[in-house]
Amino acid sequence: MGLLSHMKWKTTTVLDLVEDAESTDAEALDVVHLELDSGKDFVVAVVTGERAAKAAELLERLRLGEEL
Repeated sequence: MGLLSHMKWKTTTVLDLVEDAESTDAEALDVVHLELDSGKDFVVAVVTGERAAKAAELLERLRLGEEL
């Protein structure tokens, strides 16, 4: 089970996510795609371990509008 799949999204905090990531020994890559009440999309991702740096690089390129 991923770190995000058990979250209660109305009450989960960023601290909850950090604590769960800290408490696991395994590397994690988990993504959840939610729709807000406003209709906007909202994506939460947790990446730990060696893949975290690559994920951060790809997200930064996406944020800057660069081609992936």
